[in-house]
Amino acid sequence: MKEFLIKRKRVFLILTPAFLGVLYMALCIFNLRQSIWFDESFSSYLTRFDFGKIWNLTAADVHPPLYYFLLKIWAHAFGHIDFAMRMMSTVFGAVAILFAFLWLKYKYGLKAAIVASFLLSISPVFVRYGQEMRMYTMVLAIVFAATYFLQLAIDNGKKIWWIIYAVLVAAGMWTHYFAAFAWCAHLVYLLITYGVKGFFRHKIWAPYLLAVVLFLPWTPSLVAQVGNVESNGFWIGPVSVSVMANYFAEGLFYMKAEEIQNWLLVLATATVIVVLFLAVHHRKTFNMLLSLALVPLVLLVLLSLPPLNPVFIPRYIMYAMLAIPLIAGVGLVMLINELSMKKRKKLHLLQNSTLIGFSFMAILVSSSIVGIATVYAKGNYNIYTNTKSASKDLYNAIIDLDNGEGLPTIVNSAWLYYDLSAYTSEENPILFINEQTDYRYGSMEPLKQSYFGRIDNLDKWLEEHESFWYVGTAPEEGSEEPYLVFPRDGWRVAEVSSMKFNDYSDEYQILKITRDEVYNND
Repeated sequence: MKEFLIKRKRVFLILTPAFLGVLYMALCIFNLRQSIWFDESFSSYLTRFDFGKIWNLTAADVHPPLYYFLLKIWAHAFGHIDFAMRMMSTVFGAVAILFAFLWLKYKYGLKAAIVASFLLSISPVFVRYGQEMRMYTMVLAIVFAATYFLQLAIDNGKKIWWIIYAVLVAAGMWTHYFAAFAWCAHLVYLLITYGVKGFFRHKIWAPYLLAVVLFLPWTPSLVAQVGNVESNGFWIGPVSVSVMANYFAEGLFYMKAEEIQNWLLVLATATVIVVLFLAVHHRKTFNMLLSLALVPLVLLVLLSLPPLNPVFIPRYIMYAMLAIPLIAGVGLVMLINELSMKKRKKLHLLQNSTLIGFSFMAILVSSSIVGIATVYAKGNYNIYTNTKSASKDLYNAIIDLDNGEGLPTIVNSAWLYYDLSAYTSEENPILFINEQTDYRYGSMEPLKQSYFGRIDNLDKWLEEHESFWYVGTAPEEGSEEPYLVFPRDGWRVAEVSSMKFNDYSDEYQILKITRDEVYNND
């Protein structure tokens, strides 16, 4: 068997990452048609604009623009439907697996790369965000690619590897600011490798200087974004023990820590023990992996402590969470090799090392299977806010009620408009009212600067229509006038439908509004 693998090593180098990429994409595709939620709607909405406008609109929000540029190109090529646009994140996840495999194979060998990349490909949190129309898997692909080229640059000293690394560092910053924590992890590794004197003597700082230069065009927008966040506030809660527990629970099962009970707690404890044992046992050879797993986490916690505003969002440093299955996979192979080589009395060493390996692997894989099942069950449930979007179900409900009449739909908030805008069509357009929209938040800027679905003059619009749908969250009990516009003179509520689509979403009301004469004729 060993001779068979040696002879076909080159084939395995090609087929293994390809197979794992396909496996990962297959796991993600299962949920690509779930309802879009606000962040995804924002991504989708931006693709309607040209590149210059995307630059300006992104500057008014809190993220850099590279992901949105690529998403626009992707949507132009493959379509603006939810499945196609989410698929870009899935593909970037497969690219991340490829570079993780190349890095680990180069550093630790083929067996370690296969096992660790496999555990990465079935990581629940990785599968969850490979289904989302956001930049998280793109950041992961950039970080793993940069780590691979950094390792080549360190070992070979070729300028081309350092230049590629610098470009990737800049690309990470153009994609998501929290990629900076990955570069901090690299810096820690470089200081461990070269020491402070060697860091400057070998001009290791030069790639970072190049990366800064490449990022300079966006720095004015970054400064403006920081000012907007400070003036308008941010939604992130403070760091606490429960937040930290949830960080690891999310990585294991995409759950909150309080949900891990009974036998699941036993599995979680066993998984943590296995990972910790492997990490500690091989800590001397895990400098890069441990830096990538720990440095971003520690820095993010420190930067979230008072008097600073909290910025701790686990998905923003997903690369740190996913360094854990890589540590487990590499450490497991190294442990088996170590046990197989030792000589001990009265033990069939190969058999025992294989038994240990299969036991550890069974624990790790079982944990991932439970987590992926949780991801499928919860769909796009947001474990930070206890919410789940029902936008697609709501839009389909409107279409069913419309029954081919082709009536427009007005929503009672810009936030709900964002959620439904990804599904709007010429036959059943989704609209919002300009005068009722609070534009103080940067995420509202695309609505302020566009005319897609915006009603600027409601009275004039009403003169041109006889009937339409009016949609919003259901009013609180006892409220007489839940909506800001209706009822109004000359118009009647002809039909009211209330519906709730899942345990985590709001209850909605869909009202059919008609002119009095139309209502009376009906």
